[in-house]
Amino acid sequence: MKTPELLCPAGALANLKAAVASGADAVYLGMPKFTARAYAKNFNEDYLQKAVEICKSNNVKVFLTMNTLVKNYEIKEFFKQLSFAYLAGIDAVIIQDPSFIAIIKENYPGLKVHMSTQTGILNSLHANLFKEADRINIARELSKEDIASIRKNFGKEIEIFVHGALCVCISGQCLFSSFIGGRSGNRGRCAQPCRKLYDGIYYLSTKELCLIDRIKEIKMLGIDSLKIEGRMRTPYYVATTALIYRKALDNENFKLTPELLEKLKSAYSREFTHGKYSGEEVFNRKKAEGKSQIREETYNVLSKPLFANRKVPGLKLPEIKTSGAGKKQLLVRVYNKKDALLADKNGADIVYMDLFDKDFLETKRLVKKVYAVTPRIMFDSDVEEIRKRIKEIKPEGILAGNLGVLGMKLGIPIHLDYNCNCFNDYTLAYYKSLGAFPIISPELSIEEQSGFKDKGFASLVHGKIRLMTLAHQLDKKEITDEKKFKFKINKIKNGSEILNEKELGLFNKSRNLLKTGITSFFIDTEENTGEITRIYREIMDGKTPDVSGIRKNYVLGWSREGVL
Repeated sequence: MKTPELLCPAGALANLKAAVASGADAVYLGMPKFTARAYAKNFNEDYLQKAVEICKSNNVKVFLTMNTLVKNYEIKEFFKQLSFAYLAGIDAVIIQDPSFIAIIKENYPGLKVHMSTQTGILNSLHANLFKEADRINIARELSKEDIASIRKNFGKEIEIFVHGALCVCISGQCLFSSFIGGRSGNRGRCAQPCRKLYDGIYYLSTKELCLIDRIKEIKMLGIDSLKIEGRMRTPYYVATTALIYRKALDNENFKLTPELLEKLKSAYSREFTHGKYSGEEVFNRKKAEGKSQIREETYNVLSKPLFANRKVPGLKLPEIKTSGAGKKQLLVRVYNKKDALLADKNGADIVYMDLFDKDFLETKRLVKKVYAVTPRIMFDSDVEEIRKRIKEIKPEGILAGNLGVLGMKLGIPIHLDYNCNCFNDYTLAYYKSLGAFPIISPELSIEEQSGFKDKGFASLVHGKIRLMTLAHQLDKKEITDEKKFKFKINKIKNGSEILNEKELGLFNKSRNLLKTGITSFFIDTEENTGEITRIYREIMDGKTPDVSGIRKNYVLGWSREGVL
């Protein structure tokens, strides 16, 4: 039974020294841009060079986090930063965008590619889309049994979080901070709306993950790397967690004593939980912040000059061909048979309806084209049920909220929901190579969408914004924040979703999309389905409907300027 790697956070040089001195096998850190912790101190070029020298002098690996969503105009800058880090001697880069795997493999010999937790990997089918990468970090919403199943079916390295803060939303699928706080978690600038008050309590606040007493069990699962969260934490936190997890990994007879547990708590705790790993309660609704001891300690580490012996890569980016979108398509998601008929009657080209809706077969008989909506949360244990239902109802296509569906080889058209984070031309090309047609991320403005060379995608022009997708069953139907904004909560398969109070409504502004060649519009609404469908049908047909009577009840989202 091999000993997994201990991977520790380094938000600053002092934290990195603490990790190295305390037994880390590897550290992960960010540079000023493209990192999921933009508000950590992070490492400029000089400090990164120093960090690599320290780590290499102590036989510790360095992983660079470049795991945010990247816009088209940022791609050259992304690879310029990566090129510097590569020459400095990093061992691996952690990314979110799957289209970058092949580019990095071709241009940076010897550099490992790790897929971030931001990819939200919940099942083996999704994992195996990334088999060209060297490692995946799987979602924190997985049970021990789920992890074992992915381990059995995925042949490359697997990394899991064992300690630190938990996101209440599946990583990479949170738009709450973006649409309410004005800062995107998918771009490293989370405003932490989950740590705020709702209905007078910290309704969405979670405890801290702590699997220190499950290390032997995790080793038996065959996990390759154990990751400690905490790039925003203190050097003392890094040193304390590293030392204790090092003991647990190296000592077959390790026992978690009350003293060791108390020491872990002193580093930082909002109360500990095993989380989904063993099905424990994750919420701590009494408080949003923990307390941490701050100690001024010096961590002595060896450091000597490093010569990475790497050549400047002659970066070759794949060519993106300019391509029109083709015929106009109005795509409408509905939630019952009545609205499906209304959408069809008023000009929808394709109606999306839940795979498990009891009226699906009857609706399919009455509506010209119906695609089935598959769950966003799909574990290995759900795959056969979903496959069986698809065979039973024979939809003409799928709207998938989970990338694992692409691995099911269904032989019918696959559209991808916007939580699949199609953010640039390369991501679009990657999804198209897998036979998928994506709905573009609603964090991109009309202008940014229009700048895509390939217009073969759909734009969300109207309807619900799913702010969070959670693998937790919430007991409320609505929550209200301190500003009196209300957020609806829906139950979904394997969890819950939180919706924005107001729907997105671009109305006549969506004509700007048409002018630049984007000809597929997506509507997702439960309100006035027939009327809303008719309005956008008229817009697509070149008319200018009067929407003055209803426009005030909607928001424009990021359509004007795009998220930072």
